[in-house]
Amino acid sequence: MHALRDGANVVVGASAPFAAALSCALEDRIAHEWRLTGPLAPSDLPPLNELYAALEVDDNPSKRRSVAALLAGIESKRVIMVTGVGALQWPAWQLFLNDFAHVSRSFSAMDRTQLLLITAGVPKTKLPKKAPALIAFIWDGVVGEADVFSYVTQALRQKGIRIDAQAKLSARIITRLALWDFDLVDHLVKLDARELFDPSAVVCAACNNMAALQQLGNTWEEGGLAEFDGEPLKHAAAILKEDDPQGELAMRLWAAQAAELLPALEIKRRQLANRMKAARMPLPIRLNDELIHDLADVEIGSLLHLARTHRLPRDIQRIAEKFKGLRNKLAHLCPLEAEEALDPEVLAVR
Repeated sequence: MHALRDGANVVVGASAPFAAALSCALEDRIAHEWRLTGPLAPSDLPPLNELYAALEVDDNPSKRRSVAALLAGIESKRVIMVTGVGALQWPAWQLFLNDFAHVSRSFSAMDRTQLLLITAGVPKTKLPKKAPALIAFIWDGVVGEADVFSYVTQALRQKGIRIDAQAKLSARIITRLALWDFDLVDHLVKLDARELFDPSAVVCAACNNMAALQQLGNTWEEGGLAEFDGEPLKHAAAILKEDDPQGELAMRLWAAQAAELLPALEIKRRQLANRMKAARMPLPIRLNDELIHDLADVEIGSLLHLARTHRLPRDIQRIAEKFKGLRNKLAHLCPLEAEEALDPEVLAVR
């Protein structure tokens, strides 16, 4: 938007599966501020002829068509939007775009007609470098975890779901599985929370129900790879097509659980320490050759040991044993089962 306001012609490079959605978002935004021509879908015509036809510019049949004549024939400033330019069409459009940007500089930035071109699957390395009146942006690394997590929680609210600890855990799992793919997010949001604990099954079902996922490849151009919060990550569908040899989907489930449950278990550990104090646990106490004055400083495994050796109430021992087991699984990169992670004793903060 800033580039267009500055009078530049703009190229937006997008992966093939997501170019259409990005184009719709840009069209909606641009139409509020500029007179818009398009969006135009490129055909087999040369780009110059394509725009002459789309703009209905009168031209003298005795003179050769040119970009200069095209721009001179446009009555008022506008943004011409061309979407879905693929790798085979790109070379012709790149030559035309360079010529268009050069000629447009003869008009003031406030008065010139500009070209906005969205590519679909053109390699990043083939997109133009920044030049006078021409700038390229790449739709990669724009969406991050905070964006997707916020989107998921809003979608859950629209379903009438209160955003409690269980909803946050579900939202985190959906975010880690879907990453930048909001269509996959919309699919996963419809599922029951327990279904999300089998990531391979839910991604496989999504692939069977969503034709777009079946077309994904392994590259950014094919929609199977993108930067997410600074890290290059594969789309879940692309991982599943390779049979997930590294167990990546399970690790994403674990990462979501760790992000939400490890802090919750830490709160539970401190609450357990307070219960043990209230149960008249003698302090200070020696543990592993160290004198302990405050049970809040003791790890969960040692709390269990103290609860057993000092014969504290059985419920305290049970809770300590449960929290120790869950904490150890997460510490060893093992995702929890649904009944473990969704246990009210784990999720309830108070």
